[in-house]
Amino acid sequence: MATPSQMSLKRIPEALHLKVRVAYAAAWEALIDTYARQMLEFVCEFASRLPALEGMDLFFRVMPVPDTMQEVVRCRALTSLDVESLQPLTRRPKLTGWRRLRLDLILEHQRVQRRYQERTVELARMVGARAAEQVVGTHVENAVELTRLLKGVMPTTAATEHYMFEFSIPDTIAQMVSQRVRARIAGDELTAQTDELPPHLFEAENQPEAESPRTSYPSTEPAPGR
Repeated sequence: MATPSQMSLKRIPEALHLKVRVAYAAAWEALIDTYARQMLEFVCEFASRLPALEGMDLFFRVMPVPDTMQEVVRCRALTSLDVESLQPLTRRPKLTGWRRLRLDLILEHQRVQRRYQERTVELARMVGARAAEQVVGTHVENAVELTRLLKGVMPTTAATEHYMFEFSIPDTIAQMVSQRVRARIAGDELTAQTDELPPHLFEAENQPEAESPRTSYPSTEPAPGR
């Protein structure tokens, strides 16, 4: 994903360049805030399983955070982290004494450790799916703001596709974002269609019907004196 200052302004009128650039920056910041909040929640929930720094690394494994955002997201999560409130790390049992000489115990211990790690990754992916929903919601809000800014300049579908392209939204969630944006602005679009109708169509409903002009026909009665 490009940074806001590098995102394209093609097909956008020059008069809107500054406003669109501001919209790019605002969308960028909103995404970073969402990612940072989700990372913070993730680290706190996995504190008993993983040290905080390892939890952040795992978050990046299960959440496709753009490379250009990762360092900022990590810094914001770190500065918001209350280290003293984290749950203590659960210490897993280790082989000690003569047990370290038993091959069967060593193999069993390795299997337990491996299952524990696999379960941790499984849980991380589940939590990552929840975080992804929050990111999709942020994309929708950002795209809606851009489509409103470009109203009259670019069709809704085209403006949404422009946003998704500039912010490198994966195909796996692009359809969800597009569908939710259309649903959000459907009411505005329907109202706009009504506004496009000529005003006299509505005025005619309130006007009384004009009386039909009476047509004079020649009289069929005989003239006097005949």
